[in-house]
Amino acid sequence: MLIVWVLGDMDYMKSFGSLSLGSRLKRLSDRLVQDVIRLYQSQGINLNPSFFPLFNMLHQRGEMTVTEAADKLAVSHPAISKLARKMQQEGWLSKTADPNDERRQLLALTAQSKTLLEQIAPVWQAIETHLDGLIEAQQHPLLDSLAEFEALLTEQGFYAPVLQQLTRRHESEEVVITGWDEGCREAFKRLNLAWLTHYFDAELTPRDSEALDNPEGYYLARGGYIWFARHQLDNQVVGCVALARHSDGRYEISKMGVDDAWQGVGVGRRLLMAALDKARELGAAEVFLETSSKLDRALQLYRHMGFRLAPHPRGVSYYNRADFYMRLSL
Repeated sequence: MLIVWVLGDMDYMKSFGSLSLGSRLKRLSDRLVQDVIRLYQSQGINLNPSFFPLFNMLHQRGEMTVTEAADKLAVSHPAISKLARKMQQEGWLSKTADPNDERRQLLALTAQSKTLLEQIAPVWQAIETHLDGLIEAQQHPLLDSLAEFEALLTEQGFYAPVLQQLTRRHESEEVVITGWDEGCREAFKRLNLAWLTHYFDAELTPRDSEALDNPEGYYLARGGYIWFARHQLDNQVVGCVALARHSDGRYEISKMGVDDAWQGVGVGRRLLMAALDKARELGAAEVFLETSSKLDRALQLYRHMGFRLAPHPRGVSYYNRADFYMRLSL
């Protein structure tokens, strides 16, 4: 039995955020399936709701092989085979040899299923009408959002990226933070151009160009600093950050970038800590940064490190992309 933890009016499952996505979808599915079972029973229908996808597809498209059914429903071959066996045992489905290739087994609805269709079609119509009404009343239509999420999951995967991040987290123990090295000048530019390209169509202001083409003059010569995150095993530069001096007591976190493959494993946090530790060592009273609401992961890190939103001292940023001004008192 599914248990929902509730404190007052709070559904704890929701408080788990994206970690509970699978559990919430399962909970929603369980609730809908139970109601469908009750609806079927109220109409004298004895059909397992889990049979619906294969049952309805065979009704709409006619006989097909297990492989074809698995491909069209985008589920595994074993899952369709298991479902087909259950449906065959209950008399809803038949398996026959393909007359053109006896090695292939064709799935088809039985006479029992075709008789049931006349009885169950109005129930499906009523269910669809009600669910469509619920979805249309939503600000963000569920089926469109689900389709978008499924497409992203197909494109980017789930198991492999998470496993890579876990592997990177272990390897991040081999990452060291080092100071300015002129041999890393191109890496500094590459890492920053990567996020500018990804989020802002490679938008480069004159200040960006000066900072990336001449970091020694833009940062170091003015009393600033630059750090790099290096992977010790291959000396690869996987991240960078700059601390720009604006006055003796006021410094800016600038041009922090981490390679995509190394995000989420603590590299950005270590770079930021190096910059803040230096600011404290220099006796700075305040550190600030300008960023964008598009950069969710960076914003989360900044907030965790104590940065808070504040009015921009000049009213508006020099950078069109920067809609957040954040400061930290040291």
